[in-house]
Amino acid sequence: MDPKRAKPDTLRELTRTELEALVVKQSELIEQLRKQVAELVRKGHRQASPFSKNKPTANPKRPGRKRGQGVITNRPGPPEQPTDQKVEASTPEQCPGCGGEVDWELTDTATVTDTPQKPDPVVVRYTVPVCRCKKCGQRVRGQAPGLAPDQMGATAHRLGPGVMAMAHLLHHDLGIPVRKVPMVLSAMTDIAVTASAITQDAMRKAAGPVGIAYEQLRDEMKDSPGGAYRRHGVENRGPERFPHGL
Repeated sequence: MDPKRAKPDTLRELTRTELEALVVKQSELIEQLRKQVAELVRKGHRQASPFSKNKPTANPKRPGRKRGQGVITNRPGPPEQPTDQKVEASTPEQCPGCGGEVDWELTDTATVTDTPQKPDPVVVRYTVPVCRCKKCGQRVRGQAPGLAPDQMGATAHRLGPGVMAMAHLLHHDLGIPVRKVPMVLSAMTDIAVTASAITQDAMRKAAGPVGIAYEQLRDEMKDSPGGAYRRHGVENRGPERFPHGL
């Protein structure tokens, strides 16, 4: 008798030997189900799907690209720049293996591309003459390219647009949090900047043409059919619909 289909009414008709055999089959079935449950629980604790299917391949192939397959190219050399440093290697005097004399055959080229350990920041120091009008007493400051009219007092020492552009690139393009951008800039350029200064600079830039274009995009999304959420499968066309936030 199949232990899965055993019913109380049919058990009364079985003999002692048949009952013992049924108990043995049910014990084996319980043990099999217990192992299956343990395997399912073990797989449930994994955060990702397992690579192995518990069936190892008899003759596994070696990983990686096979010989003769794909396009094989060497790393190209960088173009010449005015800042390149040229170093001439010494000509060998003898063979390192047997000590015999050597003849020149050709001149090879090799390059090592690297970045400066910490480039020195470029500081522009303005000498600003401050005058006072003899007629009205108003103070008049000198002007120069790159010098803001209100750059004085507590805000006399500022960071240039290149530093802020790099900070915004690290945050918006590469996804580095604003609180970590100052650490990256300090490690790369030895320039001190705060997270609040980066945020304030972004807000000032967003107040101009960039901010106007941003608000126009938000207004256009309100009337876009693809920008509204759906609630319970019914599109919300009312005034309370919320477009995807930008």
